[in-house]
Amino acid sequence: MIKFKIIKNKIYIYFTVLFLIIIFFKFFESAYIVIINNYDSRLIKNYGYCEKSSYGFIKYIKKKYNLKKNIKIVNEETHPSSQLFLHKPKVDYDNNYLILLNYNDYSSMIDINDYTVIDKFKNCLFLKKND
Repeated sequence: MIKFKIIKNKIYIYFTVLFLIIIFFKFFESAYIVIINNYDSRLIKNYGYCEKSSYGFIKYIKKKYNLKKNIKIVNEETHPSSQLFLHKPKVDYDNNYLILLNYNDYSSMIDINDYTVIDKFKNCLFLKKND
């Protein structure tokens, strides 16, 4: 009888710990978000369309222009590199194109007069080098 009580108490303790972990990590809320939103919309929500790391703009450029080579991406703000959204291993870079994110006319490191603007959304630019 005492052994049965100990096992019963352990089950209650395990159940309570499991319940607290589920609540602490918001398991049900996270599962709901994953089920309702697709992969791209979750990434755009976290990385931004034309702010932060600008995943949405990079995805748009990649799809619209069917890029075959890697393109240099410059983010003018201090965010982690956005290169990983577009980079293909063992593929060369096309030095004629540039994706410029979070561009600011006054504090930019890049002179866009050397480039032609192919596509633009707010302060995100897809540029081609002038010949």
